[in-house]
Amino acid sequence: MKPTMLYMLAAFEGGMVMIAELCGAKLMAPYFGTSIIVWASTLAITLGGLTLGYFLGSYLSTQNKQTIVNRLRILLIVAAIFIGSMPFLSHWILELLQTLDIRMGTILSLLLFLCPILIFLGASSPMIIQLLTSDANKAGKFAGRIYGISTIGGVIATLLVGFFLIPHWGLKITLICSGILFFLIVFLILGLPKSNKSKVLVFLLILPLLAAGYIEPEFNSAFNVLHESDGLLGNIKVIEHSSEDFTRIPRMGRGLVVNNTLQTYMDIEGPGISIWEWAHFIPTIAGALPEGDQSLIIGLGGGTLYKQLKLLDHDIDVVEIDPRIVQLGKEYFNLPKNASVYEQDGRHFLNTSQKRYDLICYDAFLSESPPEHLLTKQGFENALDNLSEDGLLVINFFGFLSGEAGIASRSIIKTLLSLDLEVDIIPTPGEEEYRNLLFVARRNGALDYNNSRYIEPGKRPIKGWEKRVIQPNQIDLFDAYILSDDKPILSKLYQEAAISWRQGYNEIYTQKLYKP
Repeated sequence: MKPTMLYMLAAFEGGMVMIAELCGAKLMAPYFGTSIIVWASTLAITLGGLTLGYFLGSYLSTQNKQTIVNRLRILLIVAAIFIGSMPFLSHWILELLQTLDIRMGTILSLLLFLCPILIFLGASSPMIIQLLTSDANKAGKFAGRIYGISTIGGVIATLLVGFFLIPHWGLKITLICSGILFFLIVFLILGLPKSNKSKVLVFLLILPLLAAGYIEPEFNSAFNVLHESDGLLGNIKVIEHSSEDFTRIPRMGRGLVVNNTLQTYMDIEGPGISIWEWAHFIPTIAGALPEGDQSLIIGLGGGTLYKQLKLLDHDIDVVEIDPRIVQLGKEYFNLPKNASVYEQDGRHFLNTSQKRYDLICYDAFLSESPPEHLLTKQGFENALDNLSEDGLLVINFFGFLSGEAGIASRSIIKTLLSLDLEVDIIPTPGEEEYRNLLFVARRNGALDYNNSRYIEPGKRPIKGWEKRVIQPNQIDLFDAYILSDDKPILSKLYQEAAISWRQGYNEIYTQKLYKP
């Protein structure tokens, strides 16, 4: 067998490793989110699976070369079939395990649908090296080449899949096509099995992939799914359903659902109105500013806040990192087609913009994952460079403030105070695990929220702000941190809150979304 063919096989093997790892983490998102827990678990299982594969490959490389070829062929065929089956196999596993603790559920799920692929792929490298090596003095040379070429294949596959295939094709088609392509490459390079037993085994292994291709997860009839797509930032759906699990009075709403969590929930009968009972807090705060102000929203969602601020006659720019959300906002959530939306990262926009704003609102959360690079001392300094002297920073965050789950919120407060800003903490109604926290920061002066110009259509104006606003001196910040670029720890600090929030969402939403 020509060495160039084995080098080609190593390149494809490295590519499949990265495709499986990248897509595996994204398949987890609708059930367990995209927090540091999920990514740490994915990286650990990837490295652990490859390690077991290397040991397995070293054991299987002790026979003659024809036996090694036969074993290698079977291992890679199994890996290809598992890759193509990942969208379907992962759904069944994740549906079964979604009620577990996030740490246990994430690790166990990845062990079942990702780890076997990595074991089989990892085993191939020592076997390919053995096939190339006839002179012990050249073993190091061939080992270096194989691992180097495999890594190059991984780099190319990561860029190709991350930048092009997942955004355009989604996870399912990307994985099925990758599995089929790798299946064909294995046969092209290693040839067909010689024995009838091997041929029968290959046929039996293909059957699950063929069967899986005809099986689609079914949604509960109470959920009308208008759109679904996958991308690097996760799974996005547009779903119409009743609000009975979220509001006291059920209403029919249209939701923008990111990784099976509602990001926007629009009243179908009133497209400018949010079903969330707290959603008019931010525009009411903004209503304390004069008319005609310049506003920047970081994070578009379904565009509810954009439409609310338009009622205040603000001149609005929006920064949104995911172009799919911009498109869906215009198609399904009545976002004006001429809305000024910049498709880029919020921190990058703040670093490069020369414009001055009177209001900068942070509403850029991916499921339960906070954008920690935006919420550091340096990130806030970037925002202040773009903020007028009397302007406001408004940060929408999840509602935990006390105990271990609230240390992330307390750290944001401490970080804002380190910049000599005045800070108001405004909890929306409800218990900590179900509410939001709004942090309002400014350079100087007090705001009279009771004099806000904003009234949410169909709702009473918010009153009693004296009782709603919490001052920083009412909170013990002793254990809080000043967040910085040099020490990005917000995801770790928010870990307990993220676990509680995700498990709560799984219980009241994700389990109902799919048919059992």
